[in-house]
Amino acid sequence: MYKRKALLMLRALFSTRYLQQLFREGKLANESIYLYSILLYLFAFPCLIIIFFQFYPATLIEKYSITPWLLYVGTFAALMATLSLSRLLLQYFTSIFNYQEQRYLYTTIKGLYRFYNALLLVIIIPIAWYSHTPQLIFFVYIPVFIIIFSLFFIRFVRNINGVSRIHFFIYFCSLEILPYLIIAKLLIINY
Repeated sequence: MYKRKALLMLRALFSTRYLQQLFREGKLANESIYLYSILLYLFAFPCLIIIFFQFYPATLIEKYSITPWLLYVGTFAALMATLSLSRLLLQYFTSIFNYQEQRYLYTTIKGLYRFYNALLLVIIIPIAWYSHTPQLIFFVYIPVFIIIFSLFFIRFVRNINGVSRIHFFIYFCSLEILPYLIIAKLLIINY
């Protein structure tokens, strides 16, 4: 069951037909594979941050003498808080503007986006760690991350019906792009 659903989720990135099949089969957010992909994302992303700071120690680890374990726990907590806040604000946003029907579409596509990122991180992290080449993070993960993020945005904009483009733009900029800009700004300041 999971193998078929995982293959369907992988194919949904490239084909609208598979995405529509996911919608027809039922709520993906209620299935355990969706939860597993979010957990994988929650555990993999802090590892990416640790690799970054292990190979560039002059930034945070030496300056504030933060251990990798504390960095992992702090990143995990920050990511969990960001995901929870995003979920709560999505609930609030969709209830204010009466977009309950589009909430399922958005959460499904956002879950697929996290699934693709988690799979990419599971591939990139061991290679970057064991080959001692953190440049893989910059030259492989970040461009693929931007491509997946763009596909996610385009896919959602194509599939929404009845949602004001201005409402979506405000939500998307404030809750999807702003956290990444804040993280990038903190990395640039500390580096």
